Amino acid sequence: MAPITPFMSEFLYQNLRNGLAEGDPLNKQSIHFTEVPTYSDDLIDEEIEATVERMQSAIEVGRLCRSRAIISMKYPLAKVRLVDSDETVLAGYTKL
Repeated sequence: MAPITPFMSEFLYQNLRNGLAEGDPLNKQSIHFTEVPTYSDDLIDEEIEATVERMQSAIEVGRLCRSRAIISMKYPLAKVRLVDSDETVLAGYTKL
């Protein structure tokens, strides 16, 4: 965020760094003195990624259907029916 909104990110960092310990490597004088965190494969959850992809796909299809039926996005739908041959996929929608 710092390269795009430097003043806002500096303001947020100065308030958030109060919770960091004195010797913490993230506790720098400015957000602009910190490094970009390293990437870690261990933090990726494949199940969550797949669930989010299915959710995005359902939203895109819903928008396409609304567009074809000429229904504005500002009007809520009374009900939506999701159909899939895999029951675990449908169960994933109820978790969200």
